[in-house]
Amino acid sequence: MIRFALPFFVFLLFLMEGTLFQIFVPPSPDREFYLVPRFVLIAVVLTSIYRGAASGVLIGAGFGLLYDVVYTDIIGIYMFSMGFTAYISAFTYRSVRMSFVWPILIIISAIFVLEWMTYGLHYIIGGTDLLFEEFFMLRALPSLIMNGTAALLLIHPFRRLFTRIREMEELQHR
Repeated sequence: MIRFALPFFVFLLFLMEGTLFQIFVPPSPDREFYLVPRFVLIAVVLTSIYRGAASGVLIGAGFGLLYDVVYTDIIGIYMFSMGFTAYISAFTYRSVRMSFVWPILIIISAIFVLEWMTYGLHYIIGGTDLLFEEFFMLRALPSLIMNGTAALLLIHPFRRLFTRIREMEELQHR
């Protein structure tokens, strides 16, 4: 039962991105910037850090495919980008896992990498004509600030979840 807890919580974050966030922070033509929630990516990166690259890539690619199906017309952009971001953010060093600052920095870097990769892929195939400077100032920077704050709020509950999963796995192996 505990093995389904992580995908369940990540799915709840996916639902929050598309529903609750849009209710509390609706898109407005009066604003010059866009806030793009990446709560699922935060969970994917935390999974990569605390559970390893294989778990992070599996969760990242699975939920990236879900992003592709729900939000885009092109299958594979988010699937590849989230899986790749999960892979490069998998630090298994004990000092990274025990620190509070390192995971936050890794999450913020991973969010920027995902935003940059998806923007680049869309720019290459002609899905957007937005220049990088505009993209960075109007979308990436505000989203990094908002998602960094969300990461501060999500890191402790996910650490507790990963500790609980590890304890349950140890009990099953006895």
